[in-house]
Amino acid sequence: MAKKNYVIDTSVYLSDANCIFRFQNNDIFVPLKVLEEIDKHKKRQDSVGFNARKVIKTFDSFRLKGSLYAGVRIGKGKGIIKICEPTGLLPDSLSLKIADHVILSSALSVQAEWDRRKTIVVSRDINMRVIADSVNLGSEDYKT
Repeated sequence: MAKKNYVIDTSVYLSDANCIFRFQNNDIFVPLKVLEEIDKHKKRQDSVGFNARKVIKTFDSFRLKGSLYAGVRIGKGKGIIKICEPTGLLPDSLSLKIADHVILSSALSVQAEWDRRKTIVVSRDINMRVIADSVNLGSEDYKT
C-alpha cells in the first residue's frame, strides 16, 4: 500500500489526543495554524481542554526527539510528524483570514511538495471536508 500524507485538522486533535498514533506508517503534517487553534482550548475544563493539553504534551515529547520542522518519527512502524505552513496556492475566493482556509492552504503546500503521494485532509468538520474536495484535496472524516 502506498504511503499517504495526512493533514489533520484541529477538530480531530480536540476529539482524540491520541490520533497521531492511528495513521499507521503514513506521514502526518500539522499546520502551524492548528497548533495555534489547539492552544486556544487548553484552559477549558472539559474533554476538549483535556485533549488540547494532552496533544500539546505529545507534540512537546516529539520536539524533544528532534525538529518538528524537519520531521520526527512517530514510532516504530509509524510515519513521521512534521509541521507545515500555508502557501499562495489557495484560490482567490478563499481568504487566509479564515483559520480553515489557512489549514487548507497548508495542505495544498504538502500536496505540491509531495506530488507523488496522496494528500488527505482529515477533519470532523463536514464543511472543511467539502471545501477540501473543492480545491482538489482528498478529505476524510475521522473515526475512532
